[in-house]
Amino acid sequence: MPFFTAIGVAAFGAGTFLASATAFGLQMVAGIGLSYAAQAMAGKPANQQQAANRVGGVQGKLQAGGDVPRSFPLGYSVTAGSLVYANTWGKDGETPNAYLTQVISLSDLPTVLKEVYVNGELATLLTGEPHADYGIPVQAYRKDGKDHLWIKFHDGTQTTADTFVTNSVSSTERPYGPDRIGKGIAYAVCTALVNDELFTGFPQFRFTLEGIKLYDPSRDDTAGGSGSHRWSDPSTWGGDGDSLPAVQAYNVLRGITYGGQWLYGLQASTVAQLPSEAWINAIVACRAPIQGETGVEPIYRAGHECRVNERIDDTIEVLLTTCQAKLSEAGGIYKMHVGEPGAPVLTFTDSDILSSEEQSFTPFFGLADTINGIAATYPEPSEGWATKAAPPLLDEELEALDGGRRLMADVKFDAVPYTAQVQRLMQSALREAQRARRHTFVLPPEYWLLEPGDVVGWTSARNGYVTKLFRVDGVADKANLDVLVDLTEVDPDDFDWDHETDFTPVPRNPIVFVRPSAQAVLDWYAEGATVYDANGLARRPAILLEWNGTVTSDIAAIQFEVREDFGAMEIVHRGRSENVAAGSILVSQNLLPNTAYQVRGRYIPGNPRDTLWSDWIAVTTPNILVGEKDIVQSLLYQMQELQDEMDRRMSLVENGMQTSANSSARSIRDNTRLRGQTVKMVERVELRVDDAEASIEDVRELAVSNEGAIASLSTSVDARFATTNANVTTNAQAIAALDYSFSQYQVTVNAQLGNLSSSVTTNAQAIAALDYSFSQYQVTVNAQLGNLSSSVTTNATAIAGIGAQYTVLLDANGYVSGTKQLNGGPGASSFTVLADFFQVAKPGVAGGAPVPVITLGSVNGVQKLALRGDMLADGTITARNILAGSITADKLQANSIGTNQLAVGGVDITNLIAGAATQVTSHDGGALSLTAPGTLFDLVSSGP
Repeated sequence: MPFFTAIGVAAFGAGTFLASATAFGLQMVAGIGLSYAAQAMAGKPANQQQAANRVGGVQGKLQAGGDVPRSFPLGYSVTAGSLVYANTWGKDGETPNAYLTQVISLSDLPTVLKEVYVNGELATLLTGEPHADYGIPVQAYRKDGKDHLWIKFHDGTQTTADTFVTNSVSSTERPYGPDRIGKGIAYAVCTALVNDELFTGFPQFRFTLEGIKLYDPSRDDTAGGSGSHRWSDPSTWGGDGDSLPAVQAYNVLRGITYGGQWLYGLQASTVAQLPSEAWINAIVACRAPIQGETGVEPIYRAGHECRVNERIDDTIEVLLTTCQAKLSEAGGIYKMHVGEPGAPVLTFTDSDILSSEEQSFTPFFGLADTINGIAATYPEPSEGWATKAAPPLLDEELEALDGGRRLMADVKFDAVPYTAQVQRLMQSALREAQRARRHTFVLPPEYWLLEPGDVVGWTSARNGYVTKLFRVDGVADKANLDVLVDLTEVDPDDFDWDHETDFTPVPRNPIVFVRPSAQAVLDWYAEGATVYDANGLARRPAILLEWNGTVTSDIAAIQFEVREDFGAMEIVHRGRSENVAAGSILVSQNLLPNTAYQVRGRYIPGNPRDTLWSDWIAVTTPNILVGEKDIVQSLLYQMQELQDEMDRRMSLVENGMQTSANSSARSIRDNTRLRGQTVKMVERVELRVDDAEASIEDVRELAVSNEGAIASLSTSVDARFATTNANVTTNAQAIAALDYSFSQYQVTVNAQLGNLSSSVTTNAQAIAALDYSFSQYQVTVNAQLGNLSSSVTTNATAIAGIGAQYTVLLDANGYVSGTKQLNGGPGASSFTVLADFFQVAKPGVAGGAPVPVITLGSVNGVQKLALRGDMLADGTITARNILAGSITADKLQANSIGTNQLAVGGVDITNLIAGAATQVTSHDGGALSLTAPGTLFDLVSSGP
């Protein structure tokens, strides 16, 4: 019997329908329950229903919906997961909904993420550069230094929801609340900034997982093993046993739970039903080291995504297939037998066989059950976990024995993602498939301890056996305590493996997302050039760009950049040309003469794909300077621009301000009808008796929108009697918009009696715009009698602008009358000069040289700007210009005033200070002494 079988019959006690079983009947029963792989090895194709219901394989497509069964990984395995949530969100520049985020459940038990495949390609995760929200970027999707794909993993131990999804991705239409924690669930958050050059559609993911942590009895020193594992404490679980099929099968039979809640497997099994010694032996057999493809590895490992809707026996069958194992059950006791047969538990000879009982012997297989070659498939991680065919195992000698026929068996190792292990399984299976000798007979009661799966040694002279090994495939107790056994030959040599000679290297073709190679511009060239006018005159420096114009397939345009070849090397011009076939273009924008630049170019493809910028090419523009025509045209242009600006601003200030305000107000009102709000209130009080009428009207209006606001108030007071009327009108308006604000206040007072009228109008305006501000105040007083009228107008205007220029205003006589702003605005009558020197000159006088009028000098000890003293004309200072008492004696030079400078009678005796005159001369020339006041008076009055 081929080796890939489960033990069909475990034990049959007295009283069962097999208590009196015949040898033929036992053989038939022992064949019950052949696995899919066993039937393939036995040359018996599985029926269609069994094949349809068979579990295993790689779940490579993302699942969605409410009926997706829970799942978890056993060992190193892969899954595409199930979609929990997806939404588009965010902006890339001005592109809305630029990001796609998917929340994908990977396991319903905590586990560890090992690898991520994107579109079948193994992704390199930049773990050292995580994004605070999006997760870890994927290297293959980083373009021009910008990331386009991120992966974030939660291992199932999280206690809060992913805040990035709840805060940024969640929307009103597709909410993702903070209660979506996913306790115990391992999941990934995949965010993509979709780019046509990187993604041909939504990215597809596969995730490889380490497998859940399992209890390993061989690591429990209280169960006969060695280690700290304890069944009652899941925190002690995990290790190298997580990938061993014997450990996985043990946990399935004990029952998979989380947080004390059952999830999968048997629910009522006990530790007594899984004898530690037998299971530890099986685990040790799986862990046995052997040379593999990349070094020493355990001989048997398994990786399987277990879904909870799988039958338990189907899952066990998948695990048994990975390690050439059998599972026996006797009286509710489960034992696993792994790999090559062990030492015999007992031996017997022909004399121990009860010859009185029926016997059967099958020396060879029939043609329908014979195989001499094996083909197998398995999941290949390096090729994106795609199903790969292993090198077929053929044997020419066996084919010759079978009449030159090639009898192949096909086996699927869906839970073995290890190439060397697959080939080991194929070899031992093919060898064991040649073990056709099968015996069924009865042994005496002392052999009642035999169990299915035991190995016995048989020495038979009749058959030529010398302690030949047989496996017990079935046991039945007869009523008289004799034991009916079914034996199949085994040979430990079937499991011999020499990696150097037996292993066939497997060529691998890793899946790589092949993008078209980036295309570079062919024959890119640049040189300095000149732009000529219609007369053939050189007018502008330029650069001639050239490329191969025959390359037009899937090329929509050619793009170019020009940058400085000095300093900060800033880009001075960017452009493109759709006429690729022309092969050249002349560029003159923003270029200076005799200046070094660099240029580069690249293709713009018709369909999304990468293109390369060319290298920067150095080029110098020719020395084409500004000519006479350029200067004349420039001056004319600037003069016209200046005149237009002056006209525009004068029109705005003098004539258009109210129109602009009203237009803005209407615009705001119109907008508010669509996007804003308006409020208008009108109040009117009116009385009338015969020819007498009086009224008061108050109008208030408000308007607001997303473009501005306006408020206006109008009050009118009116009184009339026959042809006599008097009225007062007050208007106030304020406008605030994005780029300017405006306010205006107007009061009009009017009185009329027949053809007599008088009025006073006051206007005040203020406007503030982005580039200037303006304010004006005007009062007009008017009186009229018939065709006689008089009026007085007072204006005050102020303008402030950016870069304002002024000119001096002259009247008709050539007199300076003030200043005026060149770019608009009213004139000013004041004239202020700021200068370091102020001089005057008149040709022909004093040589016509400039003469300073004002100088710096000390006035009362303080430096001031003063009038020069030598600039005063003769006779221009008179007594009335001298302050009384301002000239004292200490200001006069000694002896500077003589009697001949005094007019006769000019100095009265009363004006002399006592002691001021000390000596006089008598009329005869003698001297007189005045010793006391009044002496001179007395002398004069006394006569000669």
